Amino acid sequence: MKENIKSLFIIVLGNLLLTSAYAFLTVPNNIINGGVTSTSLLLSYYFHIDIGYIVTILIVLLLIFGRVTLGKEFFYRSLFSSVCYMVFFNLFHLIGISFTFPPIVLVIYAGILVGVGRFLCMKEDSATVGYDAFALYIHEKHKKLETSDILCLIELVIILSGFATFGVLSVIYGIIFTIIETQVMYFLAKGYKIPVKKIRALERKTF
Repeated sequence: MKENIKSLFIIVLGNLLLTSAYAFLTVPNNIINGGVTSTSLLLSYYFHIDIGYIVTILIVLLLIFGRVTLGKEFFYRSLFSSVCYMVFFNLFHLIGISFTFPPIVLVIYAGILVGVGRFLCMKEDSATVGYDAFALYIHEKHKKLETSDILCLIELVIILSGFATFGVLSVIYGIIFTIIETQVMYFLAKGYKIPVKKIRALERKTF
């Protein structure tokens, strides 16, 4: 029982770090890195709908899609962390705080926060649902298409859309942010002796 409570607490903490970085740092500064939150940022810009609503709708739709196409295990593994992400992101977004550090400083802070947050969730075998639901489904139907390749294609479309919408700097900062986040995850995983294969699996889940 104590272990379960500890695990849930770590997942909550991980999502607090993730959502604070996105809501306070990357979203207000239009930093695009190819995930669900970046998609929500783009849709919010074009359709003038609050980004909190779009994040919630996309995550719920992806959870439903995952449950229908990939089964219970995928659904329940993603559910708790996804709910945490939706609640915290909307809460922080409603607070309406944004920081205006020099862009490179902002990207470093965001990368560290997201890297630590994703690591904490990974340590407890939990992650917010992302476009991996689509990628896994397509891979099941077409075995020759690798999940990582499908996700790269999805992320490329989002990044190119970000370039067309917010300009080249938005994408460059997004790439730097992703590199920092990944290196933080590798550094922490090495300290905890977590297999590299497990980190690479989580790298495919971009929020």
